[in-house]
Amino acid sequence: MTHDNPCYNEAEKAAGREMSKAELDEMFGRLEKEAGRYMKQGLSPREALEKAGARMADEERLAGIIEANARKKNLIVRAELRRRIVAGDEAASLEGILAGKQNGERDAALSVDANSHARIAQLLGPLMHDLDKAGVFKALLKRDEQFDADVAREMWRLDDPKSGDATGNKLAAEAARILSEYQDTVRLMQNKQGAWIGKADHYVTRQSHDMWKIRGDGSERSYQNWRDTIFPLLDDRTFEMMPAKQSREDFLRNVWLNLSTGEHDNANGRDWLSGFKGTSNKAKKVSQNRVLHFKDADGWLAYNKKFGQGHVVDSIFKGLINGARNAAVMGDLGTNPENMFRSMIEESVQAARERADAKMVDKLRRLERGALMDIVTGRARQPANKTVETIGAYVHAWNQVTKLGGVMISSLPDLAVNASVLRHNGVPLLESYWNSLKSLAPGLASENPEERKEIARILGVGLQGHLGSVMSRFSANDAPLGKMSDLINKFYRINGLQYWTDSLSEGIGMMLSHNLGRNAGLAYEALDGKLRFSLKRFGITQPEWDVIRQAVRTAAGEDHILPSEMGRLSDEAVAPLIEKGQTAEDVRDSLTRKLYAYITDQTREGMTEPDARTQATFRGISNRLDDVNPLLGQAARLMLQFKSFPLSHVRRFYQREVKRNGLDLPGIVHMIAATTVLGYVAMQTKAILAGKEPRDAGDVRTWMSAMAQGGGAGIYGDFLFGQQSRMGNAVLETAAGPTLSDMTKLARIFFSTRDELIGSPDAGKARTYLSDLVRFASGQIPGGNLPFINIALKYSIIYSLQDMINPGYTARYEKLVKRNQGQGFLVSPTHNLYNAIK
Repeated sequence: MTHDNPCYNEAEKAAGREMSKAELDEMFGRLEKEAGRYMKQGLSPREALEKAGARMADEERLAGIIEANARKKNLIVRAELRRRIVAGDEAASLEGILAGKQNGERDAALSVDANSHARIAQLLGPLMHDLDKAGVFKALLKRDEQFDADVAREMWRLDDPKSGDATGNKLAAEAARILSEYQDTVRLMQNKQGAWIGKADHYVTRQSHDMWKIRGDGSERSYQNWRDTIFPLLDDRTFEMMPAKQSREDFLRNVWLNLSTGEHDNANGRDWLSGFKGTSNKAKKVSQNRVLHFKDADGWLAYNKKFGQGHVVDSIFKGLINGARNAAVMGDLGTNPENMFRSMIEESVQAARERADAKMVDKLRRLERGALMDIVTGRARQPANKTVETIGAYVHAWNQVTKLGGVMISSLPDLAVNASVLRHNGVPLLESYWNSLKSLAPGLASENPEERKEIARILGVGLQGHLGSVMSRFSANDAPLGKMSDLINKFYRINGLQYWTDSLSEGIGMMLSHNLGRNAGLAYEALDGKLRFSLKRFGITQPEWDVIRQAVRTAAGEDHILPSEMGRLSDEAVAPLIEKGQTAEDVRDSLTRKLYAYITDQTREGMTEPDARTQATFRGISNRLDDVNPLLGQAARLMLQFKSFPLSHVRRFYQREVKRNGLDLPGIVHMIAATTVLGYVAMQTKAILAGKEPRDAGDVRTWMSAMAQGGGAGIYGDFLFGQQSRMGNAVLETAAGPTLSDMTKLARIFFSTRDELIGSPDAGKARTYLSDLVRFASGQIPGGNLPFINIALKYSIIYSLQDMINPGYTARYEKLVKRNQGQGFLVSPTHNLYNAIK
């Protein structure tokens, strides 16, 4: 075709092919940018254009190499994906690729999701070990603002010590060195899977930009506030790539527009990134270089404090986690995961149409529209409305710190789930329970507990508390940031859930590793049948086992097989597994990934963490309602709060004991019996801590409530058998969420007050609704439902207020509990301060 611009026609001739106007505009725009930079350095326009043209030619050659490598990798990935798709069952196959299949097929559990968690453990486990060994782990966990800043300053000057003054903080300098090394590790990990990330100067962490802080009210004043803050902090390198005709003001305004609309992830990569083709290309996205270059670490810190998100160290960990996940996703779905998955769906739709399978087409389209891909790739949910989202986030946090004080006691049935998962990996039940007890009290029953903890760190298990992600066990939503997240994490430390979760996670991960180690002397066919079945699901069969079992390590008096030891296997050891086109290093990496996937996936199942399907279900519901109205979407998220745990419990129980390898009747009996007994213990413990007598073990209602408390009857047990849900909330809260329940109670109190004030004949006695108000308010005290604080508040203040407002209230309450639950009190609520001085 002929273009109006003669230069465009000449460029087409030189390229030897037809080029679109958009492609030519982009190319000449790049040429103008590059030439403008050289003219600023003193070159004449002609010299600048010649030099820019030569550099662009080099970049085009590099882009061609990158594109060729990406094309080759994606062809291999596509062939592997096609191999895993079963004709006539395409939707389940594609869903299984993302989230795993519940059967005994080889690689059934090696999903993108499992591999993502494996990569994260592979990176963070050794990192935590190295930080601890260097003596800086505890300092980092404090998340002290000054220490954070010192770490950032030391990371800034690592590649050029003259670029800033030393902080004099030896711990911060050591932490900076280790964190920087692991950032380089995750960079190379992504490059191996198709990215092209260069080593940046003065790199601390990927700069976080809070879209809402930057946008402000969207006015000119908000832009000027952002510009006036950042402009004095920027290095001149920021403006080197501007077109000659563009002013710095225009440049900054464009950057602000991108940042304030959340579009900054899609722009401003190096020109050679044109080698990555396609929309939503993850390899291109992760390879983008910085556009904003700060003069020094203090400038970076000042900007991050005003317009960034969270602590510096948290941002570093988040970057490492995202990088590990990116590597896993690109490894399984190619450099452009979303397009790859979409194309596989289209191929499957076409195959279903050819055999006139309309139902399969519908299933595939539902999978395409669902949120599973977003969950697996780690795409954050963009708020539909800032105000609604902020209010909802605070309400979610409030519900956690006012409702989950006794959650550690409610978590006693975790012991049964742990034992069930270990049983399906060939570990005897009694040993499984003993292992859990040892993990909770390592100093009492274990040889060298410090060495055990070191092994657990290398395995990448028991890190939730350190990463501030304990809340993820009970939430399928994106975690809150900043001070709100700090508050929740501190609350879980106080109520013991962090210790409980991390200890049990360490215990199950260690037992899985030890179980492999002590069986290393057995041939594959001699392994316990359940262990063999489980390993097969993670791609470990006889050839892999014969190689893996050569890497046994003794620690804390036990033999272990650790994923990290796979990298030390010799070329000769892994030679039987090398296939055409592979190297020994590829095999070692594959074995490492499979073992990490096996241990992390089974540990997460043992702790009943929400799986990808559960998270996608919850997000899908709220996303669809967000599209209608943000208020409806937030209402759905509030109604679904605390529901991910019981849903995950039922789903994982069904998958493990019924679907995975056929009906396992002994396993079902064990789960129902064990969780009921542990539910009984939890229920009685909470009763005693609330000042009540233990419930009558001979009363059938006691065991029905225990079954519901333990989860043995599933979520329906909350409705059928008890007034308490897994989280200690009322039945209404189980059905509609704690927020709606609280709003209903508050509305009832409001209308009662109104009726009293206007003298309505429907008005109840004032003392009744005022007592309700006291009861409601007592349930809204942050940390007020922590067992010891709860009983102290009740006997010192709440019962007194109730009797003061409504004389005889506590006596009637005591009789009601006795009648409905057959349960008395260790100390009668009538023995309160008000009645004592009356």
